[in-house]
Amino acid sequence: MKALATGLLLLSAGVYALTFQVSGLGYLRAASEAAMVGGLADWFAVTALFRRPLGLPIPHTGLVPRKKDEIALKLGEFVTGHFLTREVVLEQLHEAQVLQRVASFLREPGVADRVAREVAFNASALLGSLDEDAVVASVVELVRRDVHRRSYAPVLGKALARATEGGAHRPLLDVVLSRGKSYLRAHREELLPQLRSFVDDRGWLAALLVSDRRLRNVLVDLATLLEEMERNPRHRVRLWLEGLLRDIARSLQEDKHVAARVDQAVLQLLQDQAALDQLHELVSDALLSVRESLKDVDGELQHRLSALVLQLASRLSEDVEFRQRVERLAESVVGHAVDNYGDELTGLIRTQVARWDASSASRRIELAVGRDLQFIRLNGTAVGALAGLTIHAATGLLS
Repeated sequence: MKALATGLLLLSAGVYALTFQVSGLGYLRAASEAAMVGGLADWFAVTALFRRPLGLPIPHTGLVPRKKDEIALKLGEFVTGHFLTREVVLEQLHEAQVLQRVASFLREPGVADRVAREVAFNASALLGSLDEDAVVASVVELVRRDVHRRSYAPVLGKALARATEGGAHRPLLDVVLSRGKSYLRAHREELLPQLRSFVDDRGWLAALLVSDRRLRNVLVDLATLLEEMERNPRHRVRLWLEGLLRDIARSLQEDKHVAARVDQAVLQLLQDQAALDQLHELVSDALLSVRESLKDVDGELQHRLSALVLQLASRLSEDVEFRQRVERLAESVVGHAVDNYGDELTGLIRTQVARWDASSASRRIELAVGRDLQFIRLNGTAVGALAGLTIHAATGLLS
């Protein structure tokens, strides 16, 4: 574009020189002369934005290099003040129907499985980065500060009730069943002496009637039962456990005596180092179990995650009330982000431009908008020629 604009300017100069060789070309000379003036003037104006024309120290030239930091600040303020506002963003979020599009995408074949794999992978990586000691210490410290302010029993009861109602406990139950089955089969001989001791403590008759072989069979049967419960979500013992969890959740919320015992147990656990050590071991084992389950691509946990993704997509598509609740939540989150972090964009633009040196910033901006600016030179040359013709004609009429 620079070459085109400069070529037109040189063409005007050539035509102007030609008019001195041929008589009777007054109108053409006036047009070419004015075209050169217009082209030169606009060349100066465009060039002065990005550098000093011909390197001359002319005042108010090289505006972009001299004002790049101020331009960056004004650009950031313009973006955050007129485009990145709560009203504009929420309007675009609503018009784009983001949730409906997401729901349709998630219901496409294979998408839910892919999303489940990504969620599982990232969740496993996140759990792997956790410091188990820090997790346990944080939980214990939080409970210590809060335990004298309120009862934990109703909170636990509500959480357990919501988990059982929504089926959120099932993946955890699957992990427990799988780990329990594997542990029983791997440590059967280690558990046998403990069971033997337990039976012997019940009295001589129990010790006489229950043989080691019978105890081994009990352990084998128990492992088989856990495997059946793991495979069959409608297993009678599994359903009984879920019913038991619902009963426990109800008692925690409604029975004051149960609540008092739970709170007392919490206080005792916080003061018992052996219990804290057991908690640490439990957390470590739980994190390990969950990570292993998440890594299993064909495992039950990932299948359940995929099913949950499909269920969520179906509800977003079909349940208008649910979709409206999620939309309100999304609008609240996005609005909060815009209100509290929108100014960060201004800082980002200002910081990034500040890192550029003056010539680099000028070059980047010129490459972005310079093509259109060259049309100013072309238009200036053309308009100058028309103005020259008009003035020459007017001069002829008036003389």
